[in-house]
Amino acid sequence: MRMDQRLVTLVFGSLMIGGCLARVVTVSPGPLIRVEGQAVSIRCDVNDYSGPREQDFEWMMSREATGARIKIISTFDAGYSHQSLSQRVASGDISVVRLQDNEVELKIAEVKSLDAGFYWCQTPSTDSVISGNYEARVQLTVIPNTLKVSPLTPPPTVPEGSDLTLSCNVTRELTHPTYLSVTWSVKRGATSEEILTFGPQGDVVTGAKYARRYADGGIRLVPGRNGLFELVITKVTTSDEGIYECNGTEWTHENGGKWIKIVESTREMGTVAVTPIGQSLSVKASSSSPSSTPLLLSPGETLTLLCSVAADNLPSLALEVAWLADGRDIVTMERSGVVISNTSASGAQGKRAEASLERTGAGEYRLGVRG
Repeated sequence: MRMDQRLVTLVFGSLMIGGCLARVVTVSPGPLIRVEGQAVSIRCDVNDYSGPREQDFEWMMSREATGARIKIISTFDAGYSHQSLSQRVASGDISVVRLQDNEVELKIAEVKSLDAGFYWCQTPSTDSVISGNYEARVQLTVIPNTLKVSPLTPPPTVPEGSDLTLSCNVTRELTHPTYLSVTWSVKRGATSEEILTFGPQGDVVTGAKYARRYADGGIRLVPGRNGLFELVITKVTTSDEGIYECNGTEWTHENGGKWIKIVESTREMGTVAVTPIGQSLSVKASSSSPSSTPLLLSPGETLTLLCSVAADNLPSLALEVAWLADGRDIVTMERSGVVISNTSASGAQGKRAEASLERTGAGEYRLGVRG
């Protein structure tokens, strides 16, 4: 049988007829929804055939299910393409790629709205007995690119221990059943790490380095209205510095059960620097007497001194405060609030001096030494 012979009658099924194989041609499950200007690929394979292992394929399309077919491209006929498509084939915008002896892929580099329609994959017969189906059809829908990703610029500098909110607005015009996802990531040098992805089915996927932090509540997702999504990173550290990005992706869920990414857009949100607390920490000691007056006490009296601690984002800190005399630790308030006194010197009349330390306000501590 000649290679260019066409079979017009379409017979479905994979049956053994008269002891011969029944040819089965299949294409990507549809209908397919793709975005204008994006790449499209449609696979086609043939099975249960006789003849040469390497099979040939022809692609055709029509604007309507019952409309006239237009020849697109062939694996064996260089002059197969319709004149309206020949230039796109010659430029490589439309091509066919052989994946295996019995499988090819029709590729459109930048799909146009006029490419919407029904696509037929045909296989010229090499069988000794004509049986099975020699072509298969799938519908392609092309929608305009309406995806918009609009991030809000985060603060350029945040103090260590504070919260960082990353806001991103992701929207599209819903003309066909498509779904959205939003991904936050951070770049440090040439390396980019994904923090968290929300969607397309309402699920949450975290980056490997952020899974534990998300589980512990250190990262929170706050879905908003009208396409606004917020990611809150709590108690930031210097390791959270970097260039933050927001990615919006539009997906379609096809009959084959797969999620297909049809268009995406990544926007840079801004660079965030984290100020270490140590750079802003300051300590001031004072007494109740005027600074110009020397502090003079008689033996047995009580010494009172004040300590003021200042730092960026002070409420987020767990402070440990210690008083020293001549380089020796006399009393310490641990981060838990427990006070440990280390006084051992004797005061007036041989009495042991007693030190106390209390917190009187935010960053304010008072030392008392009796005797």
